[in-house]
Amino acid sequence: MKKSIITMMLALAAIAGQAQDVNTCRPIAERILTAAQDHTPDGIDELLATDFRFTNIKQPVAAKVLKQIIAQMPVMTGWELAGTEQDSAGLMLRYTIKKPDSTTSEATILFNADNLVLEANLLPGISLGKATPTAKAQPEVSMVCIPMHRYGGLPIVTVTIDGQPCNMFFDSGAPGVILNSKYFDHNINGQVMGNGGHGAVGTGTVNGMHHVKLMDMGGVSLSETDIMTSDLSNLETVGVAVHGILGQSFYKEFDVLFDFKRGEIVLLNPDSTYQWLMNEGYRCQTVSGVKKGHLLAFECEVGGTPVVLAFDSGAQTNLLASDWPQQHPSSVKGIKNDHLIGYGDGRASITKGKTTLTLGGRTFKKQQTAFSDVSHLKESKSIDGLFGCEVLDKQKLLISYKCQELILID
Repeated sequence: MKKSIITMMLALAAIAGQAQDVNTCRPIAERILTAAQDHTPDGIDELLATDFRFTNIKQPVAAKVLKQIIAQMPVMTGWELAGTEQDSAGLMLRYTIKKPDSTTSEATILFNADNLVLEANLLPGISLGKATPTAKAQPEVSMVCIPMHRYGGLPIVTVTIDGQPCNMFFDSGAPGVILNSKYFDHNINGQVMGNGGHGAVGTGTVNGMHHVKLMDMGGVSLSETDIMTSDLSNLETVGVAVHGILGQSFYKEFDVLFDFKRGEIVLLNPDSTYQWLMNEGYRCQTVSGVKKGHLLAFECEVGGTPVVLAFDSGAQTNLLASDWPQQHPSSVKGIKNDHLIGYGDGRASITKGKTTLTLGGRTFKKQQTAFSDVSHLKESKSIDGLFGCEVLDKQKLLISYKCQELILID
């Protein structure tokens, strides 16, 4: 009997010695949740176990799938630790995810005995039967000039996908690349179903994954990669086939110069940007920004009122909160009812008017501005709204994600 008691005590001591520390695991779990909230998967690899898995997918592909999910996560306004479970598989942390529409979902993160992430399920219901590694080949050049056309006021570029020219919205407000399911079938084994991100109108739905052998834009390319698909039919009201959205993940390593008057977008190696601008003889004014998730936000004024606005090349008009005209009536002229169309649930009834925007000490008058729900920006990123094509119509500018700044160019 004494031997049995001693054996049992030793076993309990061994279990206690192996038990994971919630206080150690919780900050790691919340680093992943923060990455998902900000759509920035950088730095995730160091948190993952060598045998990390996503459903039945193993490393190294599993980490790439998790990063893609993080880049395309729907908007989160916060989270709460709902509970923990310890068993032979490891320590499971369960979180309640809060959304802008007051609904919630659950995320679970499983840790191994070394307090490294073994599994991470951020979107319940997602399963993938197959995924392939994503490879991005940067061009060995310092500058790439991309012809750009305007449809419905928005910039569209031509991207070659598996040998076929495709029209893609150049949308810096989108965290990743999304293909239109109207033109791209779900052509890999397994299925992805879930939310594909929040737009100005609503939340898009991920239909599946499409395997792309080669996607190229002037030498900037992705090869052998699986890209999420979504129904983008709402965007085809601009009068041209829209094959997808070219989001920030595709070009975030570059400085991006928008020249709407010349109809071009220039991608520059950040190390050579200033020399290139000097060689071109441009006069430049730099405005420092702050990274808010995948967006860069800047201190501005609208009608003399300080605001924090993020740059978004996919914003046809500037965007402020629905109640702005009521809160600041003297700052808006020519208010009228209208609708907004974008990535999301279709059309949204809004009001529009003209405002005066001050950015970097420069004043942009008669800025067409939509007043709509910006709670997803305010609550998750402390951003008051967006500016985009209205400013680009009047000002050549460069956005640098690496330096977190905007350069106004004359």
